[in-house]
Amino acid sequence: MLGSPIAHSKSPLLHRAAFAALNLESSEYFRYELGADELEGFLDSHPDHTGFSLTMPLKDRLVTLAAERGWNLDETATLTAAGNTLVRYRGEVQVANTDVEGIVRAIAPHRESGPAVAGGAGAGRATILGAGATAASALVACRDLGIAHVDFRVRSPDRARRVLDLAERIGLTASVGDLTWIGPSEIVVSTLPAEAAPDPIWDDSFARGAIVLDVAYAADSTFLAAAAARGLRPVAGTAMLVEQAVAQFEMFLAAASEVDNLSTSKTLPAADDLSGRVAAAMYAALEVPSVRAQD
Repeated sequence: MLGSPIAHSKSPLLHRAAFAALNLESSEYFRYELGADELEGFLDSHPDHTGFSLTMPLKDRLVTLAAERGWNLDETATLTAAGNTLVRYRGEVQVANTDVEGIVRAIAPHRESGPAVAGGAGAGRATILGAGATAASALVACRDLGIAHVDFRVRSPDRARRVLDLAERIGLTASVGDLTWIGPSEIVVSTLPAEAAPDPIWDDSFARGAIVLDVAYAADSTFLAAAAARGLRPVAGTAMLVEQAVAQFEMFLAAASEVDNLSTSKTLPAADDLSGRVAAAMYAALEVPSVRAQD
């Protein structure tokens, strides 16, 4: 785990829980505090490490470094211009942004009975609060979830240019407004920090069962509480946190299996069961319910 500050990071807890669940006793996960100007030297000086998790302020720098080095950028990292995962695999280096998959996996289990199925108000539309790097990840996730239009709610419309351009590139229509009001949507994602949680007016035409995700994983989200009071379906940020870590762990394990020919690979469960076991271990480590229980 690389970044600064990272003392608060739950990534070591999550990945170590997954190692234990799969009996991968020889696997280890550490954290290192470093800034963007230290990333290149650190990676070069640790050639035997298979995978890295990266957080701020390294996500943008990782993508820039990948371009300079000719590393493989997957679509998530390319579109969002941010990477949180690096693996060394089959003699190559791969960079991804698993925050996109984390948001998809956090929301998807709740959609079967949502307004899109019922044809309710806001079907095919999403609202994203914020316009930064996480908002870009949420936008790509919305595309993958079949959303056609995204309304960005921001404090400063000028800051939304990046996500508006991205929406156009991936074939979505988009609009921008302030944080005082949220229109009917199938999905609402707040990418704002917990201390900046807004108190907007929610349109009365919201369909019951619309899904609201707060990516900030504070113990108590006033934003989610307000959504639940209106009959909407709240999804805690811990779901995204775990699901992006599961996607990351899958990349780590695939790379390690290739590099080391894991002696335990014959005893590992099949892909679907493996993902479920890893997710269960990570949710249990945080002592929170799994969104996968909704499947």
